[in-house]
Amino acid sequence: MTVEEIVKAVGGTLLAGNPETMIDNICIDSREAGKGSLFVPIIGEKVDAHKFIAQVFDQGASAVFMSHGDVTDKNEVHILVKDTVKALGMLGAYYRRKFTMPIVGITGSVGKTSTKEMISAALETGFCTMKTAGNQNSQIGVPLTLFRMEKNQEMAVIEMGISEFGEMDNLVHFVEPDVAVVTNIGEAHIAQFGKKEHTMEEKLKIGMHFTEKNRMFLNGDDPMLREASKTMKCPVTLFGTDPSCDYYAENIHIKDGKNCFTLVCPDGKEEITIQQLGTHNVLNGLVAVAVAGYFGIKPSDAAKGLEKYEGLPMRQQINHLANGIKVIDDTYNASPASVKSGIDVLVQLDNPGRKIAVLGDILELGEISWQCHYDTGMAIADRPIQMVVTVGQEMKALAKAIIDSGAGIAVCSFDSNSEAIGWLLENIADGDAVFVKGSRGMHEEEVVKALREKYAIK
Repeated sequence: MTVEEIVKAVGGTLLAGNPETMIDNICIDSREAGKGSLFVPIIGEKVDAHKFIAQVFDQGASAVFMSHGDVTDKNEVHILVKDTVKALGMLGAYYRRKFTMPIVGITGSVGKTSTKEMISAALETGFCTMKTAGNQNSQIGVPLTLFRMEKNQEMAVIEMGISEFGEMDNLVHFVEPDVAVVTNIGEAHIAQFGKKEHTMEEKLKIGMHFTEKNRMFLNGDDPMLREASKTMKCPVTLFGTDPSCDYYAENIHIKDGKNCFTLVCPDGKEEITIQQLGTHNVLNGLVAVAVAGYFGIKPSDAAKGLEKYEGLPMRQQINHLANGIKVIDDTYNASPASVKSGIDVLVQLDNPGRKIAVLGDILELGEISWQCHYDTGMAIADRPIQMVVTVGQEMKALAKAIIDSGAGIAVCSFDSNSEAIGWLLENIADGDAVFVKGSRGMHEEEVVKALREKYAIK
């Protein structure tokens, strides 16, 4: 795009520079700025990136947005906007409208990224598909994702995450999805939304403009979404393990360390094999085949794409270490629902030793944090695991629940990762399986790193 086009798209003012300057990439990281770049400085809690404007021009950047400050070089392009984040979103929305490719929007309390990856794997068997990189699903990440759209692409799969009221309205304006997937409704960001009913209302806004020409894919195993499906203004496809769902799984079992199940859908039955364990990943596989089917891809072809998908780092990634020790790295983030699903993966592992869960605090639960941790402990207390190691103050509620349950699961609680690591390195035995999870701010990947270093295969 030209600078002139960008200025009009965001309602900005060109303070300096040539309006005919061409821009071919957008960046928010000053270190990535170079020739053809438009640098968008974000004002964060600790750093105002406007201070890097002179630096990015020295690196060869072609233009910058700015909401305050002075022109650093009258020969360089400076575009004045009221708010750089809002301008980024406006530009993303403008750029998206240059394309007519179908877009699949994905939201939900947990599992968005894994679902996005599986849907993409299925769609890629029939289309050139663009997908969200990593988990760039925010008010900043979604516009950056949209800028990756290109003319040779035939489909886009975009993750849309929200944590506050009103955010989905913005994301829908940016993306304008043609179909949407809602993975589940849980306690994630409950401190901001207050209760799960509010969470669902906000998530379902992903289809706020949907008509008979669109379609919503909802998790039929989630009671709230199943009930909501009855009042949707657009066609709905339910996926789950219940036979009443349009796409459902039966005969779920583990074979050669892989998740296997029979898909039952309007087109018949198909045997599906995926490398990811856990019932939640079966649901991901189901909706992937369902979305692919909506766009004309046969279940047998979609299944081939799913079987090749290897998963993402720090998301239930199984590390096979020395002495038969297995470590499940699920440290990217945590919620009560994802802790429970992760425990299910631990239970499914075939190992001769103990099954040990190392759990760090689940953050952002607000006033109901203690109760959520306690309830999560009660929910996993009946699972066939032998030990739970907790890290942090909030996890002490989960530890108490397991003790109160009388399940006989051994419990050790620590205040820090270093304390937990010290204990684990002295007590892990041959053949043990260890599941490690916690909210991002707990840095439970430190535990995984220590175990991998100690028990590295030589």
